[in-house]
Amino acid sequence: MSEYIVSQMHIEAARNSTDDFNLFHDKNRWDKIKNNPFQGTIALGFQLGCFVEDQINKSPKNYDKQLNNAEKAQVSNTPLNFSQYELLFTGAVKPGDSISLIVRDGRLSATSGIQCFSNRIALKSNGKTVLLGYKRQTSDHIIKGITPLPEFSEIINSNDRSFITSKQYFVKRKYMIVGNAKNFLTSSFAEQSEYIDEFIDKVSFPEMYPLSLLSSALLERAQAAGKDLIKEPMIYISHKLSINKVILNTLKSNHSLNILVSPPQVSDNNSAYVTHKCTCVLSTQEILFHAEIQLAPLSSLLK
Repeated sequence: MSEYIVSQMHIEAARNSTDDFNLFHDKNRWDKIKNNPFQGTIALGFQLGCFVEDQINKSPKNYDKQLNNAEKAQVSNTPLNFSQYELLFTGAVKPGDSISLIVRDGRLSATSGIQCFSNRIALKSNGKTVLLGYKRQTSDHIIKGITPLPEFSEIINSNDRSFITSKQYFVKRKYMIVGNAKNFLTSSFAEQSEYIDEFIDKVSFPEMYPLSLLSSALLERAQAAGKDLIKEPMIYISHKLSINKVILNTLKSNHSLNILVSPPQVSDNNSAYVTHKCTCVLSTQEILFHAEIQLAPLSSLLK
């Protein structure tokens, strides 16, 4: 289990490559947040997610490697073309912290006809657990995002940063940028040439890169809805993410993403927590990913 030391430069690379302007990551303005308990900057949630992705890719316990190395390989009878991340945040990572990932043995199962190979994970920071959850390889989306979706044509042809339909879904248009993806990989201690290497014409975007663009979409939606990001800061409680790997592998630089974000939905078990359901639609009318992002006001966690 390798350990890595997070620096402010790693945080800068992550926030710059994803357009995340949350003050929690801003070395010059983190102290603008009233009663900020972290007393400094913290790593991005999706940055830690990319660390999880890359570490699992390297692990002998992931699905593909156990197929080749296990004495009794667990083999799905259908292709596992989707990746699911279920991540619960239990703490924060600050500059100077040492992080490592524990990956448990995977297990093949089926849920509602969907084949699923799951690795339980725990992210440690200075020996303390700050993130728990699962990385799953599945035969279909488990997380469903926005259902039902508006017409694809309405999503694709809408203006950037606009609200559409009576449901007030927010549309954020982003683009796949190779340089940004490489910096995002670097921010998460990943070797970028394993994913992107122009010298041999190789572009394989990490799964967490397009998913990470949700951060700026959520921030811009909050601003458009009149939220004060200084007086009313929100922090991640959990991420539920599902991405189509086959479609991801077709994407090249400058491919446009139409990210749709729902209004906040109050959680059943905690009225302070809210969930945004999200779906990303491509110009080809294909769905790249679904997500459910749970957040809480910082004030609710300080009580």
